[in-house]
Amino acid sequence: MRQATSAPRISYYDYIVIGGGRRCPLAATLSHNATVLLLERGGSPYGNHNITHLSAFGRALSDLSRSSPSQRFISEDGVINARARVLGGGSCINAGFYSRASAAYVRAAGWDARLVNESYRWVERMVAFQPPMKQWQSAVRDGLLEAGVEPNNGFTYDHLVGTKVGGTIFDGEGRRHTAADLLKYANPKRLTLMLHASVHKILFRIKGRKRPIAHGVVFRDSSGHKHKAYLRRGPKNEVILSAGALGSPQLLMLSGLGPADHLKAHNISIVLDQPLVGQGMSDNPMNAIFIPSPGGGFVDSGGRHHHLRKLYRSR
Repeated sequence: MRQATSAPRISYYDYIVIGGGRRCPLAATLSHNATVLLLERGGSPYGNHNITHLSAFGRALSDLSRSSPSQRFISEDGVINARARVLGGGSCINAGFYSRASAAYVRAAGWDARLVNESYRWVERMVAFQPPMKQWQSAVRDGLLEAGVEPNNGFTYDHLVGTKVGGTIFDGEGRRHTAADLLKYANPKRLTLMLHASVHKILFRIKGRKRPIAHGVVFRDSSGHKHKAYLRRGPKNEVILSAGALGSPQLLMLSGLGPADHLKAHNISIVLDQPLVGQGMSDNPMNAIFIPSPGGGFVDSGGRHHHLRKLYRSR
């Protein structure tokens, strides 16, 4: 794990993975047989109490500092939301519920069910746990059963009809385990992880080709210095884009793939006209209410204390 300021000006890898969230386990797996560069625009989750402990749940979302692991934004229709800005991605700031996909979903995706089940166990050894059933959790479970949401499946990771107690990524001591923890499976000699590495462009070869082929990326470190990373020559080498629901289409468009008229309006050279890139964004509706306790507050990732009451009055 290194700061991007230490990156060479030019480097070469078999795989380049953009985004250190959900693709951490993929980067770890690829590193057993290939060299991998994993680029994360945020910092490390380790040592940040607002991420790592259940007792601080929600504070990372309330932290509006520049070093916060979450980046708040407001949609054009006025909905406040947040995107992760930290190694481990959304698993560092979400509620930590863990469940397997349904068998129907796996079939529809065309995946090998045996390999999927092996992968579940691989993940669960590191990041999934059985949660404690305290008073309010038991009340919710019993209420669902009384309302006819049956059968009672007890505790299970499986996706089942009825009521169940699912998994959590918080262990018995209240510590959060994230996608970043799965990097422990990686070959450290083949995986290069750069923090505070903001990718600005994917590089494509287009001359003499029927379709563009990605062959590298341009990224900047926290000091604003530019670095380039290229793929080594090889039939299976790839740039893997996983920068989130907002970051991935944004980066494609910055790289010249997207609606041609939109790219022209921003003086971006067109690599490929793809009208649907960046369109049709939707999310599940949610209302969150944070109620500060008297004298309460939170500590941001820089160790500074903030009073929530002052924060909410200022908004």
